[in-house]
Amino acid sequence: MKVALIGYSASGRSTLYRAASRGLAKGDITAVPVPDPRFDTIVAQVKPKKQTPASVILHDDLDPISGSGKAFSLKLIDSAKKADLLLHVVRGFESNTVAYHDDVDALRDQEAIDVELVLADLQIVENRLERLKRSTMLKTPGSPDYMENDLFQRIKDPLENGVPIRAMELSEDDQVVVRNHQFLSSKPMVIAFNVNEDEASTPSEKMMKRIEELAKRGTPAFPVCATIEEEIAQLEPADQLEFLESLGLTEPASDKVIRAVYSALGLITFFTAGDNDTHAWPLKRGSTALKAAGTIHNDIAKGFIRAEIVHYEDYLAAGSLDAAYAAGKMSLEGKEYVIRDGDLLHIRNKS
Repeated sequence: MKVALIGYSASGRSTLYRAASRGLAKGDITAVPVPDPRFDTIVAQVKPKKQTPASVILHDDLDPISGSGKAFSLKLIDSAKKADLLLHVVRGFESNTVAYHDDVDALRDQEAIDVELVLADLQIVENRLERLKRSTMLKTPGSPDYMENDLFQRIKDPLENGVPIRAMELSEDDQVVVRNHQFLSSKPMVIAFNVNEDEASTPSEKMMKRIEELAKRGTPAFPVCATIEEEIAQLEPADQLEFLESLGLTEPASDKVIRAVYSALGLITFFTAGDNDTHAWPLKRGSTALKAAGTIHNDIAKGFIRAEIVHYEDYLAAGSLDAAYAAGKMSLEGKEYVIRDGDLLHIRNKS
């Protein structure tokens, strides 16, 4: 899953990228482990030779946006269309190096980017509606052109009123058309308000109100201080805890952002707890045991017989996978079983 960081120049986008990658990024694309205490618990109990956490792929290779009020470049739009999720980093800290305006206004900048995303989509819709007028299939119910025209007529007015497509109520068939056109405002988004150190744990009342408004529209938003996050990422784990406590924080804000990104992508995690490799696997929410088997390996899915399932809560209460089996907490499930977040799996298959 491609997560593209977007934001104005000097928003601290690359600083947050380095912090979220825990200082391990070598270039502008990197796999970032998803923080998960459940996985840490399983690894500590199993002590495998190898551990593989779930991860997301962060891309810090999009062009920065040059200034407030300026439309996106075609190159930026093309790159953003290829992303599965947009992580918008918004400047909320004082800086003497920002050229496009002197005053700090994170809410203005966040809204300005949203407007540009909507305008880019509105342009596509208007252009497409003009072309559809010439279609001989436009008035044939059920035809692709008829369905596309119907959808675009319905989303045009909300777009004109600044409503992103991701906030609209659309059917599954509508979503297929939307995905085909790679609309920017339809993509899941997570917003990181990059603020001064003292605001990271106590954001302003206005910012909290905006964060609540965004949450109601299905857009997670968080205050972070990217420079502090980068410092934290470079510390040893024990020193990290002490530093976080001194800031009044319980965990790095970048961890919350990555988990929000993972969830916004519609992903859950299932685990395989082997002595050689204990693995956390990302899986689309609502997927079946057969899909999970295919995520591990296509051959395992082809030879699927049954899935041995232990729910994480039962595993935790028992203290180990063997103990959970002994306590009768393992269930045998078929191909259509819907995986629950945190399930521990062993797939019985024809070898």
